[in-house]
Formats: sequence, structure tokens, C-alpha cells
Amino acid sequence: MRMEDRKVVRMDETNKIRKLYFSDGITRNEIAKKFNRSWNTIDNIIKLPREQLVIRGKRPGRKKTVATADVIMAVEGILNKQDLLHVKKKQRYTAAFIFKELGRQGIYSGTERSMRAIVKEIRKRRKTDNQQSFLPLSFVPGSSIQIDHGEADCVIGGHRVTGYLFVGSLPGLAIRYCQMYPIKSQEAWGEFHERVFRFFNGVFSTVTYDNDTVLIKEVLGDEHRQTNFSLGLEEHYLFDSIFCNIGKGNEKGAVENAVGYCRRNYLAGLPEYKTWAELNSDLENRCRKSIENGRHYRTDVCLKELLNQAAENMMPLQPEKRWVKWDIGKVNSYQVVIFDKHWYSVPERFVGSAVDIAAGVFTIDIYHDNQLIASHSRKYLKGEDSLHLDHYLDQLFRKPGALWDCAAVLKHSFESDLISLWNRLYSRMEKRQANLEFIQILLLRRKYSRDDYITAIRLALAYGAVEYAAVVNILHQLKTDASPSYNKSWFEKHHPELAGNMFNCVFDLSVYADLVKEVENVK
Repeated sequence: MRMEDRKVVRMDETNKIRKLYFSDGITRNEIAKKFNRSWNTIDNIIKLPREQLVIRGKRPGRKKTVATADVIMAVEGILNKQDLLHVKKKQRYTAAFIFKELGRQGIYSGTERSMRAIVKEIRKRRKTDNQQSFLPLSFVPGSSIQIDHGEADCVIGGHRVTGYLFVGSLPGLAIRYCQMYPIKSQEAWGEFHERVFRFFNGVFSTVTYDNDTVLIKEVLGDEHRQTNFSLGLEEHYLFDSIFCNIGKGNEKGAVENAVGYCRRNYLAGLPEYKTWAELNSDLENRCRKSIENGRHYRTDVCLKELLNQAAENMMPLQPEKRWVKWDIGKVNSYQVVIFDKHWYSVPERFVGSAVDIAAGVFTIDIYHDNQLIASHSRKYLKGEDSLHLDHYLDQLFRKPGALWDCAAVLKHSFESDLISLWNRLYSRMEKRQANLEFIQILLLRRKYSRDDYITAIRLALAYGAVEYAAVVNILHQLKTDASPSYNKSWFEKHHPELAGNMFNCVFDLSVYADLVKEVENVK
């Protein structure tokens, strides 16, 4: 046999050979030379009927030698394990891995190329098998709610943030409620449960979730082992939890669709808000307006009417609860407790003490021996801390020279009247003394209401008596019952900004004048 005959004779070449012989009358020898084929090859092509030429080389009765039942079963087992573990798409078992694994086990002896074909065919069949059918379900209105969350972006206080949009959906009713939080940990889940139940003015007997790690420790077959937090939700609100099977999002299809609906309709684009409170207030108003004005997409019944029907099957509300995550910490030498990489200040006397931290979604409360010692707004932006000025005033009183270098002072937003008072002090005395006077005046805020305090500062500026002793005297007189020396017309003429605040008190600076004279006499 010639080397050329080892090459497969393609069908188009076969057709040319037969045409040259039957139509043009060319001999077998000439055709063999022309196509560089052996005489026997040409003779076989000419003698065989066309029907046999078409199926030539095919062996329809050949048994599979590598894709045996055992091999297919083994491949199916590996792919089933992959689905059970809910492996991410980019970490799925490859045909190369399966080829090596089955070869190591002695189950498969074919080539890697054949294994790729086997795996491809099985995956194709499984994909077809996954085209499942679903039962149309009907729920008793108000008996159940489905809760889930999804990511969404918006601008809060000028910063672009990625938050978590929590949604509660009443299956079959197209009624939804949503709120957005900067985190998706247990305090956010608890806060949302409190809000969604109070929005609907009742508790649902069953709540359906996916297998979020905040709620589920692990899944063993059909058993869902709940976290202590999840059990705490059930215990407080008295509902029963239903958890979907792994990878079966269709089991809570109502809320899956609701998350997308709320994201598209309430947070389209990149909406801007000043605070998280403003954002959530807007979301709640939109949900309420949707219920008041909306109609069911299939039955055309008013959503408000459907909600009234659902309310008949809800359980009563439980006592309000503030959901927090507890942690322990220690106050360092900077008078701060560090939680989640952010600093939160406490009064100076607690330096070195062990404290308990109650972290809510938007609050941080710090306790010492079960006594609340500091409350803060929770911080999320990188490098952001919460340092209360009042916590550092005692230390600043001993170190007045550090006033305008203290981080708490630099972060504090002083009212314009206090800034004016500081400038007056600085224009009259040496800076360190001005600092000390200012710190003493700031400490007065601990004893007096904000209205009295600001009024006293404004009167001190009006009189030009801005020292600590003068402000103390004015604050004292604000609390007396003496007849007023300054009536409404005097305020309207000289201090119109104070005209609306009428006080049954006397602003008699003669006492302060006497104090000044005494000081001068001592000198």
C-alpha cells in the first residue's frame, strides 16, 4: 500500500474519481496516477455501489469501549457532588480533573479527548433535565412573608456607597416593603424584621428565607441548623422559619422578583441622600404610596384592599425590640474604644476599663458595669471616627494649650455664636488664658439646657462681657424669678434674633460689675 493511501479518501475526491471513470472513460491506471492512489484503492471506489460508499468506514454495531455505564455513573456522581456543594461556576470540576480522578480510581482507561466529549454530553443532558416545571401556588393572605436582600449603590452624604437592600414580599399579593442598610449582618436583619412587621402592623406566622450565614450555621441534607440569632428572631416574634433548599431560589420567587423591582423602581440610577435615615424614609414612603395607589397585576384588585384582607390573618405585634450585636472592648489611653476599625470616645475616667459594646445598624452604645457611658452614631466610611468634644473637656481643662490641636475639637462643629465668643476672648487676652476661659464656658453646657446656654452666649456677646464669670452670672439670672429689666421692645430693637425667647428673669450685670471691681481692688 502506498503511503498516500493511508490518507482518508474524502467524499468529494471519490465523486471526482467515479466521474472520470464513468463519464470521461479514463482508465483506472490513469486515475491512480492522477490522484496518487494505488490501483486497488481506485478499483474499490469504482466497484462499490454508491450506497455503500456513503457508509464506508462506519461501524454501526460497534460497542462503546470507553463511555461505559460505570464511567458515566462516576462522572454523574462527581457532577452531583459539585451541585450539592453549590460550587461557584469558575470552580466547577473540569473534564481534565474528572479524567485524572477516574483514571486514578481505575474506572476510566480512555483518552482525555474522549473524556471531554463524555463530560460535554452529560452536562448537555443535565442542562436539558434542569428545565423544570413548577406548580402554581396559592397562599393564605397574611400568613407568610418572604425576606431577602440584594446589593444596590447610592450616594449618602456626598459619598458613593454600596448598601444592602432588604425586601419583604407578601407572596401572591405583589405587596412589598424595603429598607437599605450599609451592612448585612445580624443587626441589620433584626432591624429590618422590626421595621417590616411594624410597617404591616402585624407578624406573619411563617417567614421564608434562603440559607444566609447570619441565619443558618450549616445545611446537612434536609436539616438546616439555625444560628442563635435566627432562633432569637423566632422566639421574640413567635413565627416559624422556612429555609429554601440550596440553589432553589424559585422557592422564594416572590421576594427574588421584589428585590429587582425595588432596585429598578426606587433606586434607579444613583440617587443621592443626605443620610441613611432620609434614604429609608423615602423608601418607606414609596412602598406605602405603591400600596395605596397600586392594583394587583393579574386580578386588578386594589393592593390596599388586599393588605386589609391579609391583616385579618396576621399575628399581633410583639413589644418593640432594638436588635444589636454585643462585643467587648477596652478603653485605651486616647479615651476611645475601637470597634470594626473605628474609634468611639468615652469620658476620661473610664480609661483602662473593660466595656461592653452594643452595635446597632446606625448606633454604638458603650456600657461599663451595665451603665451607659457613651452613645455614638455608627461609622462606616474608611478612617471615620466618632470623638465627642465633651469627653475631652476635663483633660483639656488641664492642658488648655492643646485646645486647637485636639482631634475632637477639630472635628466638632461649633455654633457661630461660640466662634464669635472665642474670637472676643482671643482679642482680649493671651491665647492660653483665652483657651482656658473658652473651655470653662464649654463645660457649662453640662449643667444647662441648650436654649438657656445659647441665649446666655448671645447676651454675653451683646453686653461685651464674654468671660466665664459673666456667662455664669447670666445663666444664673436666667433661672431667677426677678422682674425683667429688659422688655420685649428692647429685645426687638437690640437683639431681634432673641425677640421670640421671652424670659421671666433679669439680666442685671451689676453683680458682674461688682465682681470686676473686687478683682481690681485685689490687684
